[in-house]
Amino acid sequence: MNTIKRLWPVLLLLLSSMACTITVPLPDVRVPEVPTLEVGTMQEYREEVPLTDVTEAGVEISCGAGELTLSAGEPDKLFSGLFRTNVPAWVPEVTWQNGVLKVKQQDSVGIPGAGAKNEWDFRFAPGVPLDMTIQVGAAKGRLDMSNLALTDLTIETGASDLVVSWDEKNPVPMDRLLLRAGAANLEVRGIGYANPQEVRVEGGVGNIRLDFGGPWSGSSQVRITAGIGSLTLRFPQDVGVRIVVEGALGGVKVGPEWRISNGAYVNSAYGQSGTTIQVTLTTGLGSVTVEG
Repeated sequence: MNTIKRLWPVLLLLLSSMACTITVPLPDVRVPEVPTLEVGTMQEYREEVPLTDVTEAGVEISCGAGELTLSAGEPDKLFSGLFRTNVPAWVPEVTWQNGVLKVKQQDSVGIPGAGAKNEWDFRFAPGVPLDMTIQVGAAKGRLDMSNLALTDLTIETGASDLVVSWDEKNPVPMDRLLLRAGAANLEVRGIGYANPQEVRVEGGVGNIRLDFGGPWSGSSQVRITAGIGSLTLRFPQDVGVRIVVEGALGGVKVGPEWRISNGAYVNSAYGQSGTTIQVTLTTGLGSVTVEG
């Protein structure tokens, strides 16, 4: 019996050492190779949609990579597009059916080679009511919405660098402006010219700057969810603004012209001007600065 007690620790040590030397075969995992997209010579493509019998239209734009510019164009053409690319897999698909214009970069899997270019230049007829949705991936964009009649505008961005601007009053009432930003640098100028009744902003990890300047002709409800990047809000001094912060007020940096009233930030024009911008701001981990 004593012999067994003396051997027991030895047996445990032997078994543990055997367990440590057991080799478990791992499966042979192979990482698939990512194909390379062919880069060739620069090619140009033009697409047009005449304005004949068109009184309003829906627009859906999806640009994965490259550069996108957009502005008002000729009054007799609903749409005029110039596409320049040296990647054949990126030649866009353009359709006009049942009052909806769709412009989409073709689905392609792969990494473009050196020197890849993809440039889109769009023109839309001024004065024609448009319900527009724009999706931009890893692209640069300069979107001048002046003189366009936008009833609804949705912009969704990925890892992009995008500037959206107005410097002329929207000729039709805008119901909603919706902005969704991922890892993007997004700047929107002159929102007051667009005069949307509702603004919704969903921030990501990038930088967002929103300028609400312009001749507001009606009040607006604004809902902003800040991400983990930086958010800058600039408001005109002649329009009343009230900002309700869901979170700590200390997480928002404001100038001396703002004061706290009933748990919200208000500017000097609040309660004095005929128009009011009511803002609900949900703060994230990033920085928020309020100007104006």
